[in-house]
Amino acid sequence: MKNFRAALPLAVIAAVLTAGPVLAAPKPKPAVAATPLSTWSAAWGTAPLQSVAVARPNEVRSFSDVTARQIVRLNLGGDAIRLRLTNELSERSLKVGAMTVALASADGKILGTPIAITFGGKPEASIPPGAPLLSDPIALPVKAMDRLSVSTFYVEPTAPAGHRVRLFVSPQGNHTGKSEIAGEQALRGPGLISGVEVRGGSQRPVIVAIGDSITEGARSTPDADLGWPEQLAARLAARGVDMSVVNVGISGGRLLREVSGPSALTRFDRDVLSTSGVSSVVLLEGINDIGRAAQPGYASEAVSADDLIAGYRQLIARAHARGVKIYAGTLLPFEGAMYFHAAGEATRQAVNAWIRTSGEVDGVIDFEAAMKDPAKPTRMLEGLHSGDFLHPGDAGYARMAETADKALFGGR
Repeated sequence: MKNFRAALPLAVIAAVLTAGPVLAAPKPKPAVAATPLSTWSAAWGTAPLQSVAVARPNEVRSFSDVTARQIVRLNLGGDAIRLRLTNELSERSLKVGAMTVALASADGKILGTPIAITFGGKPEASIPPGAPLLSDPIALPVKAMDRLSVSTFYVEPTAPAGHRVRLFVSPQGNHTGKSEIAGEQALRGPGLISGVEVRGGSQRPVIVAIGDSITEGARSTPDADLGWPEQLAARLAARGVDMSVVNVGISGGRLLREVSGPSALTRFDRDVLSTSGVSSVVLLEGINDIGRAAQPGYASEAVSADDLIAGYRQLIARAHARGVKIYAGTLLPFEGAMYFHAAGEATRQAVNAWIRTSGEVDGVIDFEAAMKDPAKPTRMLEGLHSGDFLHPGDAGYARMAETADKALFGGR
């Protein structure tokens, strides 16, 4: 296939002509200088998600009179940043008492003095139900692979409908202005920050990866940014490629139906097409749709290859309508996984054949070919999966990142 080429940014040129008196010759005015449509590009993101019903060990669900810090790694640099806060999945307004941001080390420690974040010039904010909120621009120069620590003070009892991420939760009170916070606990819980955008001289291309737990990075080393989209971003940054990769994978996600979160069909516009600067999307989804029917009580949710292909076609049409290229990843082998079944394997192979041969996507990333055991192609190669024959481990994700790099950019 042809290597990926990002489209050049568009420019808006407005010529302003002001007419003189009636019957007088018009007096030309100089044209307004060309400016980019937007200089903001997504440097990091995640998909909003309601928490599961049962709390896990070392997990927090709600906050009240505490400060919570969220750590993110940026995949693109710029001369300023702004944050996207999520309240899209809530039916209640969400109040932010105070918020700051600072650079952070790999282990989450704050570097330097935190910078106060404002919203319309104010330090507090109330996010309406069902809406996101963008912060004011923050004059913090950053580069690709930098990490940010974002501290949020929750004044009143709040349960954000955010993705489950690593958080550092303080004792009671507003500690957003501190560089060191005594008594913090490292927990997992809902992250209020769902995106970070960076400002540059022009719009930079952004790849959005959508899928299930395999895209999210489940079973990779926790909090080490070793999922395949994160490893692809690191490969690009190491070569000096000015391009971002945003991961909106959801564990348990399906293409056609809701399970642990909304289906890809449901969330595609919000999580992918609304991403600032999105130029292309990598779709790797469907194995949970296939496997679900093998689980007790879910035979009625069996899907055919035609069902999945119809879903892919919907996403292809919606991406192309917005001028966004869409690349499809072939579904990984899953024999040995807890929901493997022979009928599902036949469906997987039929879907992969369509991805490779239909010509309906802008390109193919053949993850299956890279990850299968040559001696038993229905299984993932030993050493690449995490032990469950479904999710890759760190080495498997590295192989997937290399495969995506070669398919999209001809990378070594």
